[in-house]
Amino acid sequence: MFAHGETVTRLRGTAVVDPYSGEPTSTDWSAPDSLAIPGCAFNPGGSLEPVEAGRTPVVTTPEVYAPTGSDVLSGDRLVVRGLTFDVVGRPQDWRSPFTGWAPGLVIPLKLWEG
Repeated sequence: MFAHGETVTRLRGTAVVDPYSGEPTSTDWSAPDSLAIPGCAFNPGGSLEPVEAGRTPVVTTPEVYAPTGSDVLSGDRLVVRGLTFDVVGRPQDWRSPFTGWAPGLVIPLKLWEG
């Protein structure tokens, strides 16, 4: 996809099912399914430092551009350059309205620290 792309790792937790209702209630991240996705590009995005009493959080919102058809869903996690980000929102295929160039899947990420 990109001549100098990098490999990111998709992590997918296992749904924890309520024994009474049969409905998923949470996600178990103790042994996530792992998938390497080569040929990606990383857009570092920006960071915010929201004011909160008693703490100094940093919220980072980058994006990853992955090959079309990559198995990434909202709720997954991506490991990029040693940091683990949450996938927030639905990954979407992106296409330039000016040139028709389709770099692939745009994956919105978020990392909360602090």
